[in-house]
Amino acid sequence: MGRTIASVVLVVMIGVGYVLSPFIAAQSLREAIKAGDTATIERKVIWDSVRSSLRASISANSKLLPEAAEAGERVLPTLWQRVKTAFGQSMLDRFIESYVTPEGLPKLFRYRNKWNGTVKGETDDEDKLDFFERAKAFYGRLSRAEFKSPTRIEIEIRDRFQPDRRYVSTMELHGFEWKLAELRILGPVSPQTGPRRARDVIGLQ
Repeated sequence: MGRTIASVVLVVMIGVGYVLSPFIAAQSLREAIKAGDTATIERKVIWDSVRSSLRASISANSKLLPEAAEAGERVLPTLWQRVKTAFGQSMLDRFIESYVTPEGLPKLFRYRNKWNGTVKGETDDEDKLDFFERAKAFYGRLSRAEFKSPTRIEIEIRDRFQPDRRYVSTMELHGFEWKLAELRILGPVSPQTGPRRARDVIGLQ
């Protein structure tokens, strides 16, 4: 009897750990972006599908598109970018190429903090909390979590400053590690454009 109970407890613990694991992976990716841990960011993102899904999401939203274009204009173009621009590369492509990278995501996150602090005079109280309090606040904005299959889950999070904007992250299990496979933006946004809106485009809230 005792052995049976122990087996049931073990199965339950494994099940709970499995259910929680993609959320822990999503939070650890966010922490890596905050810390500028490019090695972890590189490992935890499936870049081609994330760039493709984000590009489609922004392209489908007439209000988001100018934000991405405005951000893309401030990126110093590389020679390869200049060549592609000559053949019609859009500002959106330039934004995706420049910021949706292991090095670009931390830069965008730092830009957000700098803008809030020096221009808006706002303090980011959430970022001053310890890890567990930050995680609690982050998942307090959780709108939906749905397993599409045993190896794929969609996590929808409300924006901290614009509750009607949501970010849908698709996490996929590869081997023993959950990775970000897709990123989409849903909901209306403010018609305001400019630096503050541009730093919000990919949802580092």
